[in-house]
Amino acid sequence: MIKNDYDVKYPLDAVSIEKFSELLGKPETAVRKMITNNKLPVVELTDPEASTSRVGERWVVISEFNRRVLEAYYNRPAEERDAWIKWFKK
Repeated sequence: MIKNDYDVKYPLDAVSIEKFSELLGKPETAVRKMITNNKLPVVELTDPEASTSRVGERWVVISEFNRRVLEAYYNRPAEERDAWIKWFKK
C-alpha cells in the first residue's frame, strides 16, 4: 500500500463547528472550547455587505488540522511513535 491509501480526505477544506464535532466524535461544547483556546485552525465567515463586521460563523479548516496532527505525530520520538507496531507484531 502507498501513503495515499491511508489518507482520509473530506470533500471540503473547512466545515462548521457542528460537523467537525461530529467528525471528531466530540461534543460541540468541547470543539467550541478548543476554538476559544486557539487549539483549532478556524476561518471566520462574515457578511461583506453588513455594516458591522461581526463574526457570522466559524468553520474549522480540516486540511490544516490534519497537517498539524501529522506534524505532531511525526515529531514524537520514534520509540513512542512506533510502539504500536511492536505490539501489533506480537
